[in-house]
Amino acid sequence: MSFKYLSFIPLAGCALLIGACSSGSSYTYDPQTQNYVPAQQVQYSQPQAYSETPYEQRAPGDSHPLVPLGKKIRLKAEDIKFISSYNLPTRAPNVDQLMLVYPEQLIHKWAVNRFGVDKSTDRHIRFVIIDASIVEERIYTGGSLNKSAKHKYVGRFEVSLQITDNEGRILSETRKSVDSRDFPDVYTVIDQEASLEAREKLWIGLSYDLLKKLSVQLEQELSTQSFNEFIER
Repeated sequence: MSFKYLSFIPLAGCALLIGACSSGSSYTYDPQTQNYVPAQQVQYSQPQAYSETPYEQRAPGDSHPLVPLGKKIRLKAEDIKFISSYNLPTRAPNVDQLMLVYPEQLIHKWAVNRFGVDKSTDRHIRFVIIDASIVEERIYTGGSLNKSAKHKYVGRFEVSLQITDNEGRILSETRKSVDSRDFPDVYTVIDQEASLEAREKLWIGLSYDLLKKLSVQLEQELSTQSFNEFIER
């Protein structure tokens, strides 16, 4: 499958889209819990871009400190390209194409904020979005006397971060994926008679939950010793 480069959406425009999608009673970022919660629970604004403040190295002797939390992860490379191999669907059972801001765009915006390069020569970074889907399933709950139909949404995100040389050979790579079926605490079920507004609220909440879990997995991998020579600690 051929890659297609993501169109770089101006951050201001993307922020407006996400703000529109998160207005009213939708999800809002809570800096105290570092999570997305229903807007009525907090009065904070949308998340800000990661700080450009240089990361302070840990004490000598720590061979692979954690990647900086809340700050840019600087990769030792000349440039970074954000690529998507995910083909946005056009029909059911997928619903991600119905969202005001696609999950693919949310992943892209997060990656642009999270990763940077130090302009080291002879190395290049490719951040590839492989999957950013949300699929609708019909399920039934209750017994034979109070049986009711509901809709369940299954989200799956998968990305790859590749470090290559000038010839395109992969020097190091990590590939991570998350699936909402693996996280029972994620809210995914709604009545089949629910309004579109209620469904959109669920979709955006599900997207943020999956993105947070994907972020944790990817950053844990980048904190291992095998990535020491490729990351500015």
